[in-house]
Amino acid sequence: MMKLLSKNLRSSLLIALAVWIAGTSLAAANPTDKSTEISPQNNPQQVAAGSSEPSAEQIDQATQATEVKPGDWAYKTLQALGNKYSCSNTPNGTQTLSREEFATSLNGCVQSIEQLVARRKPRRNIKKRRPAVVAPAPIPEAAPEVLPPSPEPAPVAPPPPVVPEVSQQDLDQLKGLIQSFNTELQAVDARLQVLDAKVTKLQAQSFSTTTKLVGEAIFAVTGLAGGPASATRNTIFSDRVRLNFRSSFTGKDLLLVRLQARNSNSFAGTPSGTNMARLGFEGSEENASTLHRLQYQLPLAANTKVYVEAVGSEFNDNYYTFNPEHQAAGTGSITRFGRFNPIYRLSNEGAGIGVDHKFSPGVGLVVSYAVPRVVTPATAAGVTPATSATTALETVNNPANGSGLFNGSNVLFSQLTIKPSDDVSLGLIYARSYNSAGTGVSGNNGSNFANNPFGSSFGSIAPTSANHYALAGSVNLSPNLIFSAWGGLSQARRETAAGGSADIWNYAGTLAVKDFGSKGSTLGFVLGMQPKVTSNTVGTRVDRDTSLHIEAFYKYKVSDNLYITPGLLMLTNPEHNSALPTEYLGTIRTTFVF
Repeated sequence: MMKLLSKNLRSSLLIALAVWIAGTSLAAANPTDKSTEISPQNNPQQVAAGSSEPSAEQIDQATQATEVKPGDWAYKTLQALGNKYSCSNTPNGTQTLSREEFATSLNGCVQSIEQLVARRKPRRNIKKRRPAVVAPAPIPEAAPEVLPPSPEPAPVAPPPPVVPEVSQQDLDQLKGLIQSFNTELQAVDARLQVLDAKVTKLQAQSFSTTTKLVGEAIFAVTGLAGGPASATRNTIFSDRVRLNFRSSFTGKDLLLVRLQARNSNSFAGTPSGTNMARLGFEGSEENASTLHRLQYQLPLAANTKVYVEAVGSEFNDNYYTFNPEHQAAGTGSITRFGRFNPIYRLSNEGAGIGVDHKFSPGVGLVVSYAVPRVVTPATAAGVTPATSATTALETVNNPANGSGLFNGSNVLFSQLTIKPSDDVSLGLIYARSYNSAGTGVSGNNGSNFANNPFGSSFGSIAPTSANHYALAGSVNLSPNLIFSAWGGLSQARRETAAGGSADIWNYAGTLAVKDFGSKGSTLGFVLGMQPKVTSNTVGTRVDRDTSLHIEAFYKYKVSDNLYITPGLLMLTNPEHNSALPTEYLGTIRTTFVF
């Protein structure tokens, strides 16, 4: 911070010392040189004064004034000094200033001139030397036939900066200003000292020099209508809070630690009877804080990035999903399916490692391996219960047989991204999955059969592998209109002696109207079909009808830190069963970002 003025402003001792130094310097250099003085002849902004020091009447008038106007002696004097000695925050010559504002500008000019005086040293007398006797030059020999190349000229150092001399008259004018605004200068000095103490305290008590805190809090009021006659019609109020600690140690890497607390219970299961009626931000640990994500990102090269995740691996968090305005849980689509293709859900918040390489600005390739969380057979049908009372069947850190990093459930994920232009993005996605419990084949989206195609009954276990194929794209139809779409096929196989295979399809199209109604607000639509079993060797587990997912939401931006999103889902033929009545899921989501 700038050197602060002392409480008495050193108006006597310091100025006297400055005058002595400047006077000595001027006497030694050129006693008659008046070119640096501020006068009406060489500076039209200077007030014509009868002597170098301001009169007592001028000082008294400046002291009694309640504000400083452009035509006042003090105003013109400070402006002239500021222009001559490059003081910061110099008055612009048109705006009337309060005494406090003027004193702040004056304080900066006093410090600038102090520094100039301190840098200016008296010149020493240098005696003339007698010219040296030059020896006669030797007679040159005959020049060689080939002359050597001329040496390159030595680089010329830039001239040292010119430090302007501070004249006696300027110091007298500055002294008069200090006398006129002594009280205000003391107040400025006190404020600067308080500010300096606060900055020192903040530096000493700062959270971290390498970590940034980014948070999000969601409050939601949600209700269900329609559906089975036995379904409850309760309206709930729920929340989700995330605290992200983003640390960098080299400026290019990132350590992400996320803490989460939530109590947003699902409407799947008992209330609606289907996994299709799921919110995009739901989940519950009854607001107990958990380590939801632990990830480290590091660059292998300029165009290659590596992701290592011990907890909370989600392909959609790391890689582009071709649905930019819908993908965020807090500000995008209100439903789980409306955010992106279910293929991005296969990692199921487990552990994993991935590599993202850009061949060029328009072509990129992702390869990732993950170990998903697998829950107890009590939820093997793929329907998330109303509570979170589930127990992990296998985890990446379990050394038991059939678990761990390679001996249990796993997913190999790859994605090729092509951008022919800034407005068009296309993606080819492939994943190979193995689930030891036969659950979550469709990322817990879609029907019960689509997530557990070979279970003979609710809760049964049938280890299942699957090849997943997806095509996705996004087009900017205009600066404010974005159309996105995807289609996916999962070919599942039962890994038991009985064998078996099933085909599972899904598709969707989305539309986003940016800046609708106000800047930063978005109107969004989703129309699609959640994962559906179209063929299965287990003939009893085929979805005979087709359910349509019809969704609309409006994200209203209140400020950069607050968004309110009302949204409605209409689900025809839930569970791809025409015998079930249409369901309506509505919510009002309020999102705080900090």
